[in-house]
Amino acid sequence: MMPQIRPLGKYPSFCRAGDFIFVSGMSARQADGSIGGTTCLEDGSIVRDIDIQTRIVIRKIQSALQEAGAGLEDCVAITSYLADMRQFDGYNAVYAEFFDGRATRTTVAVQQLPHAHMAVELTATAYKPL
Repeated sequence: MMPQIRPLGKYPSFCRAGDFIFVSGMSARQADGSIGGTTCLEDGSIVRDIDIQTRIVIRKIQSALQEAGAGLEDCVAITSYLADMRQFDGYNAVYAEFFDGRATRTTVAVQQLPHAHMAVELTATAYKPL
């Protein structure tokens, strides 16, 4: 289980509404505030590793769902936000390692995420009867 990372705003990592569990947007932000899968080069440029970030994000979703008594297999909908759609193939390959295609998915490109080092953010909705 991943360590809990307090959100930057006032919201929970998940909310249960009856048999549904809504997981807040998860990123690769670590407990120390750094963004996993990011390398800052000497020239000032940033390399965002979509594979590493996607794995971190999905594991954080998995952790939130476990806390709610569910798992990734209970997901019915995923919404993905990519800062650079050219990284879709890497994101999609890692996504397929965790999800079997039962959950619906929407993937959109966004101009930016809450931190310049973030490459991906995901939200999830799961269905797990009480």
